[in-house]
Amino acid sequence: GETGRLFGSITTADVADAVKAAGGPVLEKRAIVLAAPIKTVGKHAAKVQVHPDVTATVTLEVVAG
Repeated sequence: GETGRLFGSITTADVADAVKAAGGPVLEKRAIVLAAPIKTVGKHAAKVQVHPDVTATVTLEVVAG
């Protein structure tokens, strides 16, 4: 939209697909945790449960396309 809001929202499956498309590792969508549904362009944080004892925080940048 014109105000930077998305018509839908970014899901954990979208995040996993984007990481894979960028050449990163294959992530299970269940391992990705979003603090809230992503519905705006800009930078957002997501947590990835890499291992039961290891959690990584990644920064996602949603751009208008």
